[in-house]
Amino acid sequence: EFINTINEGINSLDLEFRKSHDEETGESVLALVNTNGDEIAQLATDYTPAELVYLRRIIELIVTADDESYSVSSLLALSEAGKLKSAFTKNAAEQLLDRFVEDKWFSKTSNGRYYLTQRSILELQTYLKEEFEEYILECTLCMDIVTRGERCQVGSCSGRLHLHCAERYFSARPDRKVCPLCSTAWTSSQKIGPTN
Repeated sequence: EFINTINEGINSLDLEFRKSHDEETGESVLALVNTNGDEIAQLATDYTPAELVYLRRIIELIVTADDESYSVSSLLALSEAGKLKSAFTKNAAEQLLDRFVEDKWFSKTSNGRYYLTQRSILELQTYLKEEFEEYILECTLCMDIVTRGERCQVGSCSGRLHLHCAERYFSARPDRKVCPLCSTAWTSSQKIGPTN
C-alpha cells in the first residue's frame, strides 16, 4: 500500500516504483522506472541509436529463444551485430555486450549465454509484455515474469514457477508436490531459462 501511495504521487512524472523478486535469489527488488512511452528509448541517454537497435535485437533473441531457454549464445549475439543496418565489428560488439552486462541489462552464464537480468525485466516489463506477448510467461504463484525457473511437465499446462516460488510452495506441502494448475505430479526436472 505504501508503494501505491508513492506511485500516485509520482505517476504524473511518468515514474513508478515496481516491486519484484530476484529470479535467482528470491530477494525483494524495488526499482524506480520510467513509464513514458517506449521503455527502451528511455535508455537513449546511455546508448547511441545503433546500440539501442542492437540491444533490442539481443532482447528479442533472448525472449524468443527455443524451449523457453530465455538466453542467447555469445556466438549468435556476436553474429547478429554484423547483420544490423549499422553493423558493428566483432570487437565493438563484444565491448558493447560487456557494457550491457556491466550496466546490468544482461547477465552471462559460465558457458557464454546471455540472459535478462532483474533490472531489464522490471524496467522493460511493459515493452516485453507488449512486444513478446506469446513468449513472456508469468509465474503461476507470484504472477511476475518468469525467465528462470521450472515448468509443469504437461505440455498443454501453463504452470510455470520461479525457483524460489517453487521452493516456498512445495516446502509448505511436502507430501503433495503437484502442479498448482493441473495437479499433475511436479518433477522439478523441466527447467526454464539458461543452463550454466
